[in-house]
Amino acid sequence: MPGLWHQVLHTMSQPGASPDDDLLAQAAADIALRDHPRTPADADTVLEIARTEFAAVLGREQAQAALDRARRRAARD
Repeated sequence: MPGLWHQVLHTMSQPGASPDDDLLAQAAADIALRDHPRTPADADTVLEIARTEFAAVLGREQAQAALDRARRRAARD
């Protein structure tokens, strides 16, 4: 996960850069899983986090796919 956050910080610190939506979706899914351990996070949670934390507008399918990837990664760790 540190690699993900390094990418997010690097991308967002570049003047005029447009961060990759998939990267921001993955970061939002990571936050959703971390901040909602008891109540399972869902795509709406990921969408809201992406919007409030990164000013990113994602699609529901993109948010769900990122959440599924984050869950699989968390299960491996």
